[in-house]
Amino acid sequence: MNRAARSARGFSLVELAVALAIAALLTVLVFSLLPLGNQVLDAERQQQELAQAEQALLGYMRSQGRLPAADGDGDGRADGATDGWLPVDDLGLPSRMRLYYQVERGLTGTLPADLFDPVLPASDQPAAERNGLDLCMRLLLNQRATIGLGGLDLPVAYYLGHSGIAGHGRIEAAAQWQPSAQAMPGTAAGQLATVAAGPGELATRLSCPDRLARAQGSAQTAYAAYSALRMTAFNLEFREFDILIAETIREQARVARDLAAYALAEAITNEAIALVMVASGWPPDGITMSAGAKKLAEAIMSIKNASEELAGALETYDDAVAGVHDAEHRRTLVETFRLRIEQLYEDARDTAIGLDRAGLNP
Repeated sequence: MNRAARSARGFSLVELAVALAIAALLTVLVFSLLPLGNQVLDAERQQQELAQAEQALLGYMRSQGRLPAADGDGDGRADGATDGWLPVDDLGLPSRMRLYYQVERGLTGTLPADLFDPVLPASDQPAAERNGLDLCMRLLLNQRATIGLGGLDLPVAYYLGHSGIAGHGRIEAAAQWQPSAQAMPGTAAGQLATVAAGPGELATRLSCPDRLARAQGSAQTAYAAYSALRMTAFNLEFREFDILIAETIREQARVARDLAAYALAEAITNEAIALVMVASGWPPDGITMSAGAKKLAEAIMSIKNASEELAGALETYDDAVAGVHDAEHRRTLVETFRLRIEQLYEDARDTAIGLDRAGLNP
């Protein structure tokens, strides 16, 4: 009964003191953690906006073949400056973004069109065209040259620093900007996020090593195929000469065959004359018959020799005809091989030129 009465009357003083202590502790914790939460949210926002800006810069480089200049007067558009604000309007970014931006001057202007050209034979060497591969070469050359920005003693292509301002507070943001003394990313004073990209790192992000290697590799393949094509053309000329020699040998064999046939005919004629001489000595005349018999023996020997020469001439002629056919077959094989090499060369050449013209585009 007493317990029920106490419950009806409410909390005791001890219970009330404990509840107040817990509420005070919770209040302290909330007010202590609230700034930390805001800092975490703000840091996350800064990192997200810097990442968004870097993606926009990569897209700009792929389409324009260079980096944008800085926005010196804060209107959102590049005006040729090398330090100032990020030209958010040119990059298609929200105008509320206020980011510090500094860029290496040699990457913002019109780059020479001959920084990279795939080396092809002079007869097919394309005219120099300015594109993203020239930017790739400039980035790699700058990496060697160790061109830094502001207070950074490292090769840097661009530098971005968040202003910490969520809106258009250009005056407040400008008060924190020190173009000649940037802090390394991750070590900036205060709570402002920064990022920087070196030429080599930027070239890797743009897949420059792969694109340059593919373009030049195709060019080297084309050059090797071109050399093979020249050698095949020389071989084809040699095969044409080989056919000419084979045809000459065939004509000589034909003449030899005809001469052998003529010699055989002459021997047969001599045999007939000898027979006539023998017959003309009838009634028997010793001198005439003796001369006729001698002439007949010589004619028979001539027929034998002429027959052997004709057989040899016919065999030589057949070999010569086969030699012409063999030479023509070899020329056909070389011509077929030449066409294959020519197609290989044209494919490699067109691939190299296509990769060069594509630049950084897919």
